[in-house]
Amino acid sequence: MGRARALAAAGVASLVLAGCAVVDAVRAGVPGDGGAETCVSWVLHATPAEAAQDNLAVRGRVVGRAGTERIWGVEAALWELEVDAVLVGAGVEPGERVLVLSTPETCLGHGEVYPSGDPLDVDGAVVVILHDDGEHGLRTVTPFDGVVPPGPDGGLPGDWPPGRPGV
Repeated sequence: MGRARALAAAGVASLVLAGCAVVDAVRAGVPGDGGAETCVSWVLHATPAEAAQDNLAVRGRVVGRAGTERIWGVEAALWELEVDAVLVGAGVEPGERVLVLSTPETCLGHGEVYPSGDPLDVDGAVVVILHDDGEHGLRTVTPFDGVVPPGPDGGLPGDWPPGRPGV
């Protein structure tokens, strides 16, 4: 029994560190969705550097919308991002254009997946913190911690901007 608990604890820890989400077993129907929605509980990171740990962070510009993709029972926005610099991690190169799924909030009960606005619907340079999701490719690390203005040096800022959604 002790070994099983240790394995379970290690599994939960790796989920929280790698994906920053715990997918609840609860599934809820959403009006207009036509299907079941998976409820996701998100970790709120203390700083952008913490959110970027074990992930990928890039500075770039959103080129435009590239469609939608279904994830966790909802339609999420897919965006094209031009990478200007890789700040943390590997897997993309400066000058490369990549598709990024804007991680949605789930189980809000009203069908809206970006109640504070889609964080990738922006103009100008931004820092995007990405998780490489094996099933969906690159996506913002959480609905709240995925996009932030660059710091004074063009890198990760030390703190989140005031009024950050989700807190």
